[in-house]
Amino acid sequence: MSIKVIIPASGSGVRFGSKTPKQFLKIDGMEILAKTISIFHSVKLIDEIIISTKKEYFNKIKSIIKKNNFFKVIKIVEGGKLRQDSVYKGLMNLNCEDKDFILVHDAVRPFISPKKIIELIREVKIHKCVILGLPVNETIKKIDKNCFVNKTIDREDLYSIQTPQAFQYGILKKSFEKVMKDKFIGTDESSIVEHSGFKVKIIEGE
Repeated sequence: MSIKVIIPASGSGVRFGSKTPKQFLKIDGMEILAKTISIFHSVKLIDEIIISTKKEYFNKIKSIIKKNNFFKVIKIVEGGKLRQDSVYKGLMNLNCEDKDFILVHDAVRPFISPKKIIELIREVKIHKCVILGLPVNETIKKIDKNCFVNKTIDREDLYSIQTPQAFQYGILKKSFEKVMKDKFIGTDESSIVEHSGFKVKIIEGE
């Protein structure tokens, strides 16, 4: 049984308002992508990492990998138009068995702790599909098309979802194949798995 990580890193920085894509901006002299990779690289339970990105970013990412000796990064693959497409391309480029486990994490979220990753891995071995989340503390309103409030949503059972998200490979692969057939677009991997009829467990994030 292997533990593998897919890091989608195709963002262009347009929404962020930067000429430099977010994943290549530096914090304390280190690219955000490098910081993100380094966290997963440090977790002994993780066997391999694959990065899904734009073709134009390949050389820059190869340089980051070489500079930091990220030997667990086994491959860089070309992503797709949507995040969903990029994750699927990463998934299809991994050599996995159905009982292996896959973690998917955003390239521009470099502050997840190794401790939380280890907890997530422990839980996914039990529950097969596990995500991180935090209870919603803010008041949530549902509005109409004219921005008038329809109602206030009960926040007691609401969670704000984070990455990484973890799944058994066989379940994730089957779920991606179904959403492609159904032409369903999910906002994250868990919504894809849910669409395919699998139960997803939430544990507390950071």
